[in-house]
Amino acid sequence: MEIFDTFTKTKVSIRPLNKKIKIFVCGPTLYDKCHIGHARVFILIDLIIRFVESRNYIPHVIVNVTDIDPKINENNINSDFLFKEFLDDLNRLGISDLLFAKTTDYVKQARDLIEVLINRDLAYSVNGNVYLDTSKFKTYGHLSHLSKKDLEDQRYDIDINKRNNTDIFLWNTSDYYGTEFDDKLLGNGTPWWHIQDIAVAMFHFNGNYDIHVGGIDLCYPHHEVILSNLMALSKKEKPVSCWLHVGILDIGIAKMSKSSGNAIYIRELLKKYDANTLRLYFYSHHYKESINFKFSELKKFERINDMIKNLVFTSADNYENEKHDHAYDNGHYAKDSDTIKKFKNYIEDDLHTPKALKLFLDTVKHPDKINDAKKMMEIFGLRY
Repeated sequence: MEIFDTFTKTKVSIRPLNKKIKIFVCGPTLYDKCHIGHARVFILIDLIIRFVESRNYIPHVIVNVTDIDPKINENNINSDFLFKEFLDDLNRLGISDLLFAKTTDYVKQARDLIEVLINRDLAYSVNGNVYLDTSKFKTYGHLSHLSKKDLEDQRYDIDINKRNNTDIFLWNTSDYYGTEFDDKLLGNGTPWWHIQDIAVAMFHFNGNYDIHVGGIDLCYPHHEVILSNLMALSKKEKPVSCWLHVGILDIGIAKMSKSSGNAIYIRELLKKYDANTLRLYFYSHHYKESINFKFSELKKFERINDMIKNLVFTSADNYENEKHDHAYDNGHYAKDSDTIKKFKNYIEDDLHTPKALKLFLDTVKHPDKINDAKKMMEIFGLRY
């Protein structure tokens, strides 16, 4: 499988020799229910899992779930309840085979890693706060393709005592919002967002894995900081083979989010539309594209979904009669047909779901190709 890597701006091959594909996913922050922007990312992850399994690879997917955040405490949010809601949303979407890492379970690892960075003179303490010294990383800014001037113009973790404008919080003792961890060396404080993810990635993958997935809005500073830390801690120039960034989901003129007041929640949408409709809608766009969400477009795929459902049910008897004839060949599973090979090639080529979807819609209309259509449905995660 070849996927576009944001760092190199080229497609990179993901074919590990041990047949295990390690994937890290930047999951939600548990201060609100998940919206369909989150659904877009996890439907893509589910597609990757299903596809690599069809190629006889073994996916190992870790989803980082943030439950250390000012918004959680300031608003008295029950993050455990929202985590259960999140799992329920994924179940409704037909998504499974994920391992979840809540950041509260990795605070010790985060503290230990910060100490390592301080000892290597890659991080420093000022007034009790610990910052990553970005001047020590020659490639800082390469992932987000920002010039030095662009980086200087960014304003994150503002503090007049920082060595460089671009330096980023690792351990925060300045802001108290109800969650604080005691540490004799670092002081009483909180591991900040970036080091939370890094702790999970180091614990599960030793900082070296195949694909890192997240929205394009996380590229800077979040993923830039993660990459620098992973390079330092794993001592590898390219600890992550591919940085896969998903396009923004807008509604109207703003990115979909709770803060914008325009969030469409997964569970609310699925009361009116089934998961197949949402999957088809997202598959009609390449994952890198920004999408301006419109209900009129979703209704179009609701009609397409109904059409597929009718065709599948009409062909069901034919499929039952033929599947045993096509499933085996001299005691072995039959090879993929030319149609399935073409379908998989589309997915293998940077997850080109629009082309794969068009082929599927053409195939499902032919009763004599119902077996091929069923295989495509399995990879797409469509359930009829």
